[in-house]
Amino acid sequence: MKRIFHVFCGLLAVILSLTSCLGSSDSDITTYNDVAIKSFSLGKLNRYIHTTTTSGADSVYKSTFTASSYKMNIDQLKHTISNADSLPIGTDKAHIICTVSTVNNGVVYLKSLTSDTLKYFSSGNDSVDFTQPRVFRVFSSDGLGYRDYLVSLNVRSQEAGKFGWEAAEKSNFPQPEDSVEREAAEDAGYRYIGATNFEVFAFNSEGVIMKSSDEGETWTEDQFDTDVSQLPQTSIGYVSWFMDYKTDYALLVGNNPSSEKAMVVWRKLVDDDGSGRWVLMTLSDNNPYYLPVCDGVQLVKYDDGVLAFCSNKTIYKSRDQGITWRKYSTIQLPKDYTGTQFKVAADDDGYLWLTDTDSGQTWKGTLSK
Repeated sequence: MKRIFHVFCGLLAVILSLTSCLGSSDSDITTYNDVAIKSFSLGKLNRYIHTTTTSGADSVYKSTFTASSYKMNIDQLKHTISNADSLPIGTDKAHIICTVSTVNNGVVYLKSLTSDTLKYFSSGNDSVDFTQPRVFRVFSSDGLGYRDYLVSLNVRSQEAGKFGWEAAEKSNFPQPEDSVEREAAEDAGYRYIGATNFEVFAFNSEGVIMKSSDEGETWTEDQFDTDVSQLPQTSIGYVSWFMDYKTDYALLVGNNPSSEKAMVVWRKLVDDDGSGRWVLMTLSDNNPYYLPVCDGVQLVKYDDGVLAFCSNKTIYKSRDQGITWRKYSTIQLPKDYTGTQFKVAADDDGYLWLTDTDSGQTWKGTLSK
């Protein structure tokens, strides 16, 4: 009852202030029963930045930045408010200045973090602790209705463009949806390579790629633009991805005795009409950006390119669909990974996964934007 009394007093104070502004005691005061937050913006915020001195010691310094450019999205159906773009790493979430505008002079209160107590909110002045989502309650100007909004602030946990691993459950590792095709290839006596939306690929006993367009029911020898002796023979890596509604892109790499320094790289545009063929991406003598010979290579489509994870813990990236490759330092294998064999995969939520095939230890990570 005490809390309701305080809220009523706050509403009464607002109404009396409106009366004084009219300048005449016989003027009518119009109140409304509709209630909503129509805008929410951030002010100047504090940021604590960690750095390293020239002597190698850790140091922290404080700075400020204007956060009004970070748009706050208001969902009037779910009654939630949040920022689409995360605030910079190190933003002081415990002391946030924000400005709230309401429909028809609605009065804003802030709910306590520890109880149902409401406190009048002075827009643009009060500092709010956003270390956890907060409830803002808006009362209509006639005092007869209210609406709660859950407001949360997203802050980057790492700098943009940085990658970080965290421990994950092996059971959540993304599983390829090709078990039927893999089993069909093995039943036919072939060594499974991979699949696209239109075709399945496998090596026959002579090391030639066979294809199937009916999920492994029937197989035919695929088409090639050059001698099949140049096909990968060991340390096979494969990945494919969607290009458009009738075309997938398949990329195949591996070691071949004819190429001592670089892996051979083949690609195929897999069309829905079955007309595509495998093309060898020849390596010119003056091209220093090749995929070096390595064992246990794993390919994955990630970060607007293709990543090649090698067993020597080196990662290469191709931004041109396999033509050129460069060492990729943005992502390193997890520091606590000590194995010799692993699998990598990417999911639809932007996470990269890695699991140690010996121990089963698994990690996932994402590249901050």
